[in-house]
Amino acid sequence: MEYPQFLVIDASSFELDGHPIAIAWSLTDGTIKSTLLQPEENWHEWDAGLEDLHGMTQEILIQSGEPVWEAVKEFEFDCENSIYLVQDAERTMELLERMYDAYDKEPASDLIGIHEWHPSETEERYQMMEDIRSDLELSPYRCEDNVRLMLEMWARVNDAKHRSPASD
Repeated sequence: MEYPQFLVIDASSFELDGHPIAIAWSLTDGTIKSTLLQPEENWHEWDAGLEDLHGMTQEILIQSGEPVWEAVKEFEFDCENSIYLVQDAERTMELLERMYDAYDKEPASDLIGIHEWHPSETEERYQMMEDIRSDLELSPYRCEDNVRLMLEMWARVNDAKHRSPASD
């Protein structure tokens, strides 16, 4: 089965000046790639309250994170069609642009938000997300878990389409 590509970027804060701390994306075969990001020198915003949710500290990012430019190069290499499906297109683009701005580049990817790629009404979509998170024990605060969640949602919706009487 070929999948669309999904993208999630975790931030250091819910505030607008929060910076990317981790990125995860999927390949068309469903493989998920992710990496922590070393903060750039001018990225200072940090919400200590999110440390427990994300399970990481600034020190972990500095010691174990990948330089942003390396993550951008790998992300670009894996981008097969320049379109990524995301949960929140506006916020994801803000964070992606911060990554690219650090090196005076612009992202070449187009992002499509969940309300455009998932056909369900908001309440039904939310319930499906919660059911999948519970079934697979996924954290809503880890970008790789959110990519897996979207892959599962897409697979379930498309599997249901193929099994519905209307498609016979």
